[in-house]
Amino acid sequence: MNYLDVYFSRINHMGETTAERIRNGGIRSFEKWLAESPHTIRNLSVERGIYFDGIILTSKDKEYEKIMFLEVANNVPLLIGDIMNWTLDDGSIEKWIIIQEEKKVNGTFRSFWIVRCNYLMKWIDAQGHLQQSWAYFVSSLDSKIKGNFRTWNNLITPQPNKYAELLMPRYPIDRATNFIVEEESWTVVEYDHTSVPGVIYLSLTEGKINSIYDDVENNIADTDKRAQYKLLIPNEKQVFDVGVNILETLNFTLTKNGVPCKEPVKVLTTSSRYVKKEIEYKEDKQVEKLITQQYGDNVELVIQLVNYPSITQHLFIDIKPEQQGIVAHINGADKIHLGYKEKYILDASIDDIQDYRFVLYKTIIINIEDAEKEEYSNYLFFPHPKFPKSLLIGILSNDSIDLYEKETILAKVSYDEKEGKWLVIANAKNKLGYVVLGCLYNYNNQDYSIFKTIEIIPLW
Repeated sequence: MNYLDVYFSRINHMGETTAERIRNGGIRSFEKWLAESPHTIRNLSVERGIYFDGIILTSKDKEYEKIMFLEVANNVPLLIGDIMNWTLDDGSIEKWIIIQEEKKVNGTFRSFWIVRCNYLMKWIDAQGHLQQSWAYFVSSLDSKIKGNFRTWNNLITPQPNKYAELLMPRYPIDRATNFIVEEESWTVVEYDHTSVPGVIYLSLTEGKINSIYDDVENNIADTDKRAQYKLLIPNEKQVFDVGVNILETLNFTLTKNGVPCKEPVKVLTTSSRYVKKEIEYKEDKQVEKLITQQYGDNVELVIQLVNYPSITQHLFIDIKPEQQGIVAHINGADKIHLGYKEKYILDASIDDIQDYRFVLYKTIIINIEDAEKEEYSNYLFFPHPKFPKSLLIGILSNDSIDLYEKETILAKVSYDEKEGKWLVIANAKNKLGYVVLGCLYNYNNQDYSIFKTIEIIPLW
């Protein structure tokens, strides 16, 4: 072909070579088929935020299988393991997982195997965070799926008892991870994430529901392993002047399960009227600032975990001409096993606090709707960690050994002179519940107090 023939061939999408012309012709045929086929489904999407049209077909010779075939244009960037949203005529949305791509020699379109998800799986990962993903429990008829994975005797690892198999997008799931499905407990005994990159195939064996730590209603197992983040801030509200970068002097400590953690966080504001965000570049690095710009009380800030943005904590500041306040919190565990002891210290932002003591408060529980707070006006109130409509009422108790031996006492507090730390010792009488540890200290001839709620938990 001469130059003009090549030029007109290409602008007419024909191609220079026979192979190129055949491929381009196939692409145009697929585009026409996509526009006119009765099997075309509009407005499909995957959860990564990609929207597209596709053709969905079934296998006529294997109608019993749940495998279907999705065909899309070459420029649709789908990946194995994507969860696809298919909106039906009645407005409901089905979730389908893309499990394999068929290789096309001519490459005129992309063809995938898809299978419909039937459960939203939830689990606690190794870092203590709640994860969830749509997945498919594999039935005994799905040999076409099983053919992609390594199995022996129909199991990745043979088990003599009840078992299940699960197909889902690849996540870093450890062995012995627990799931709850339809009020049944399942434990991961083996997995295969190498046969088909992008998805993971799990072999599960039946487990036993833990009535204490399994949340059957919400299908979450091992809730005791879930990381509990708390924001420790000074009792005295932090005060900033106008024109100050809050991020340089804001005092708070983020704890994970009672221990300060180094999880990266970012500070956001919900009050743009009082605080504005600014971006500054230093040595090719982006530095964020939160600048106070107007006086106000109870200005809300949000502390958000960078890697887990769903986890947030709130605090309030005042914007006034002067800044004052002490940053202090009780450093120690949030839970103590029966008969065990934990050490607690006062962690303060100033060094002048030397004379302080810990006291323990007995607690009773009241329902907010059934009791009048005025009846307990001389006591301390604490939000109940597990029941939003209930309060813990702190009553200062004698921490002597005699009272500790009584069944009504959950714990006692004492000072360890050898280590120079305060100890809270849980009872060994199988009494569970909550106590409140208070720290009383003096600074500049003014008395301060801070508190920490501690749960007495079983040995196992």
